[in-house]
Amino acid sequence: MPGAHTILLIVVTTAAFYLYTRPWIRIELVSLLLLVTLLLIFYLFPYDGAGRRLTEIEIFQSFGHPALIAICSLMILARGLTTTGAMEPVVRLLSRLWKLNRWLGFLCTLVIAGAASAFINDTPVLVLMLPLLLSLAERTHYPASKTLMPVNFAILAGGMLTSVGTSTNLLVLRIAEDLGMARMGLFDFTGTALVAFLLAIPYLWLVAPYLLPSTDRGSARSDRLYEARVAVAAENARLKGRKLADLARTLGRPLPALALLRAGQQLPADPGTELLDGDALLLSDTPEGLREFASAFNVDLFERAGTEQVAAKTPRADARLAEIVVGNASDLNGRTLRESGFAEHHEVAVVGLSSGTGLLHRTTDIVDTPLSAGDILLVQGDTERIDKLRGRRDLMLLDANLVLPHSPRAWVALLIMVTVLVTASTQLLPIHVASFLGVIAMIVTGCVRFEGIGSALSLQVVLLIASSVALGQSLVATGAAGWAAQGIAAVVQYLPPAAQLAVFMGFAALLTNFVSNAATAAVGTPIAVATANQLGLPLEPFVLAILFGANLSYATPMAYQTNLIVMNAAGYRFSDFVKVGAPLVALMLTVLSFLLAKRYGL
Repeated sequence: MPGAHTILLIVVTTAAFYLYTRPWIRIELVSLLLLVTLLLIFYLFPYDGAGRRLTEIEIFQSFGHPALIAICSLMILARGLTTTGAMEPVVRLLSRLWKLNRWLGFLCTLVIAGAASAFINDTPVLVLMLPLLLSLAERTHYPASKTLMPVNFAILAGGMLTSVGTSTNLLVLRIAEDLGMARMGLFDFTGTALVAFLLAIPYLWLVAPYLLPSTDRGSARSDRLYEARVAVAAENARLKGRKLADLARTLGRPLPALALLRAGQQLPADPGTELLDGDALLLSDTPEGLREFASAFNVDLFERAGTEQVAAKTPRADARLAEIVVGNASDLNGRTLRESGFAEHHEVAVVGLSSGTGLLHRTTDIVDTPLSAGDILLVQGDTERIDKLRGRRDLMLLDANLVLPHSPRAWVALLIMVTVLVTASTQLLPIHVASFLGVIAMIVTGCVRFEGIGSALSLQVVLLIASSVALGQSLVATGAAGWAAQGIAAVVQYLPPAAQLAVFMGFAALLTNFVSNAATAAVGTPIAVATANQLGLPLEPFVLAILFGANLSYATPMAYQTNLIVMNAAGYRFSDFVKVGAPLVALMLTVLSFLLAKRYGL
C-alpha cells in the first residue's frame, strides 16, 4: 500500500497538471505554487524511507541541478548567436534559394531550420526564421500560413536529434542519470531521431501546406519605409571599392538605395557605380530591411562622427530598433533633431525618418531635417532607454522588438558554440560545465553583455525546470513513481516491446500537448525507469520513449511556445494544429517506437 507521502505527492502532481492546462493562471505561478507546496510538505513532514531522507533542502537544490545550469547556459549561448547575427548568412542564403525556386527554397528551409534546432534552442531558431518567412510571403505572394506551421514543426522535430536540442532532452536525460541510467552522449540517439525527422520532412513539405488555410494576417514587420544614411568608411572593406551591383548580390535582393551622396552632390544609385571613401548611401527600406543591411555589411545606420557620446551608449550588442511617432504636442514640431538635442537627451541614435509629407531633403542629414506631427523616427538604443520613451505623452512608441545584430563578433560566437558542442560530444566535459564555460567566453569576448543575460533567460523556463526537477525527485524518493510503475507494468507486460514503448511515448505525447513538456518529463521519466526495472528491460529505450514523446508538441497551440508564436503570426485556429499536427504525432510515434525496439533488440 502507498504511504502518506506517496498519496500526497500523487494528489499534488494531479493538481499541478490540472493547473498547467488552465488558461486563467500563468505557468510561472503554477510552478511557484508547486515549489512552495513541496517545500512546505518536506519541511513540515520530512520523508525518511528506503535509506533516503528528503527535506526542504533537497527541494531548494533543484535550482542548482546540472540540467537547469545547462539549459540556462544554452539559452545565453543562443542569445549570443542571434545578437551577433551569426546565423544571418544562412537566412540570406535561404532567401536566394526561394527566389530561384519556391519549392526548393521551402524544402531547404525545413531541413536547415530542423538541423539548426539540433544545436540551438527551438525558440531562437523560429524567431530568426519568422521575419524571413513573412518577407518571402510578401515577395512571392504565397501565404505565410502555408509555411509557418510546417517550419515550426520541422524545428521541433529537429530538436530531437541531439541531447542539447531542447531543454526537455537535457531534463529527461539528467533525471534518468540521477536514477541510475548511464550517461548519454550528444549524438547517442541521433540516428534513431534522424530517420523519423527525414520521414517527417516530406509530410511537412508536400502535404501540410494543402491542409492549412490561406490566411494572411500581414507581416510582423513594419511596412513603413525609412530613409537612412550609411557612410562609406575607409576601414570597411565590405563597402569601399565595391559596386552597388555587388552589394545587391551579397544582400540577396535589390539594393534599397535611393541615391549616392558624394562631395555634397546627389548621384543616381547606378548598379555599376563603385563606392569611394567618404561616400554616403541614402537608403529607403523597412526597419527589418535596414537591420538586414546593417548586419550584412557591418555598418552603422547613423553617422557616428559628431555623436560619439550617443554612440558610446548605443553599442550594437543588445541594441534594438524602435519606431516613434512625433505627436501634435511634441516640442520636435518645426525643429530639427540637432536643435532639440533629441539623441543626446534620450541617449538613443536616430537611424531613419519616415515623413508624413513624403518630402525629404535627401542631401540633408536626418538630424538637420525639420520635423512635423506624424513623422516617424526609427531609433536605435538598448531596451532600457527605448522603454523610457514609452512613457512620454508627446511621442508614441510603435515597436521595440527588432534586435540589431552586431556582426563583427559573429564568428567568435559561432566558434564558442562549436567548441562547446565538440567538448560535450567528445565527453571531455559534461554539457553543463562546457556550456557554462561557453557563457563565460561569450561575456569576456563581448558577444553577450551582462545587461543582456536577463533578456536571454526565461523566468518561465527557470521556474518550470526547477519545479519539475523537484517534483521528479520527490516522486522517486517517496515511492510514488514505483507505485505507478507497478500498475503500468501489470498492463503493458503482455504487449510486444514496440507496443510497450508506444504506450509510454503516447502517454508523454498526450501530456505534452496539454501541459508543459518539462512537467511531462518530470513525471514520465521516473515512471519509465521504474517500469523498465519492473519488467527487467534496458532503461534507455523507455527513457528515450519519454524524451521523444515529450517533444511531439504538434497537436495543440498551447503545447509549446513556438506554436503560439506562429499561431499569432499566421492567424491559425486550434483546429489547424489538430488537422496538421495529429497525423504528424501518429507518424512520429509509430516510427520512433519501432526504431527504438529494433535498436535495443526488444
